[in-house]
Amino acid sequence: MVSGSKKEIIDLVKRKGTLSIDEAVSQIELAKTTLREHFLQLESDGYVEREYVRSGPGRPSLHYQLTPKGNSLFPSSESVLIRDIIKYLKDNGNEEVVEDFFEEFWQKRFDTARDRMDQSSAGDMESKLQVLMAMLEEEGFMPEFDLDTQEGKVEIKECNCPFSEVIKETRLPCQLEEMFYKKLFNEAAERTTFIAEGDHACTYDISID
Repeated sequence: MVSGSKKEIIDLVKRKGTLSIDEAVSQIELAKTTLREHFLQLESDGYVEREYVRSGPGRPSLHYQLTPKGNSLFPSSESVLIRDIIKYLKDNGNEEVVEDFFEEFWQKRFDTARDRMDQSSAGDMESKLQVLMAMLEEEGFMPEFDLDTQEGKVEIKECNCPFSEVIKETRLPCQLEEMFYKKLFNEAAERTTFIAEGDHACTYDISID
């Protein structure tokens, strides 16, 4: 959770679009060295990213802009809107369209995850899982994993559901997410806890070779 001076920086970047450290100094009552440290931490945490802006002769100046993770800190009605669109389609006899959409969406997710894991430079299971965690983090799942190589097992937790509004209207995302793990790990995955049923996380127990 971002709070205090870091939240003030995030808010300012949101309002300005891009922001340099010098611009931040003129707007926020903190020393330049402190602001630089805050920007570096926000960058490390994935809330902002660097952008080099050229405004004349000489070297371009360093600015920061929000990442999708940074933008997600701000209120949005997008998920409620999507839920209402799904309800509208279902109420008007287009449930098959909804199913086709989600199946295609999850197939693309699976293809992306498999490709990223296959292209992992190290190739060992822990490296592959780290790649998968990075993708799930980008999507807002707040993932964790616990790998036990001796037992040949891994536990993956999704501590947040980015589709919480959608599943109020359809459980298709839940069904497809379980199938996502089964396809990734050759059917050797079982969901053992489930946010939609009141658990704090969706947990997948997976057997690995």
